[in-house]
Amino acid sequence: MKKLKQHILVLMPLLLLTACHNDPPVIVPNTSKKHNLNENMINANRTIAQAEETAIDAFVTRRGWTMSKTPDGARVWVYVEGNGTPIAYEDSVHVQYTVEAINGTVLYKELKESYVAGRRQEMIGLDEALLGLHRGSKAKVILPSRLAYGIGGDGDRIPQSTILVLDVTVL
Repeated sequence: MKKLKQHILVLMPLLLLTACHNDPPVIVPNTSKKHNLNENMINANRTIAQAEETAIDAFVTRRGWTMSKTPDGARVWVYVEGNGTPIAYEDSVHVQYTVEAINGTVLYKELKESYVAGRRQEMIGLDEALLGLHRGSKAKVILPSRLAYGIGGDGDRIPQSTILVLDVTVL
């Protein structure tokens, strides 16, 4: 029995030492699922953006509006050119506008807001569309949902993922 205890005392440290030298198994995360999810989300966003562009193009064509497009994708048609100074980056500007969904549903009527042009405020598309307009101008502005209230809407009257048509007067 005494010899057995001695053997155990000798073998135990050896077993512990050899156990410490074994490398633990390496678990490689499956990044292909994450990559596929990201790729699917990107493709879904592209599809939504293309569908909105198609809807906007058809809407503009039906009305015969000649619209320019801002770098981010807002559409602007100035139907009354103001005689005031053009709005530049960081200018304070007061606007009055009506908000409709592209289907014609009036969502807000004659809102009055103050903006600092170029600061990418709440409706970043409107903010961008104001740059270059003259004070006193009247314009139609079409905002794809990503430049308006996005997938969440405004929590009040603007539903999620809504293309907006604004009738804007620069005061």
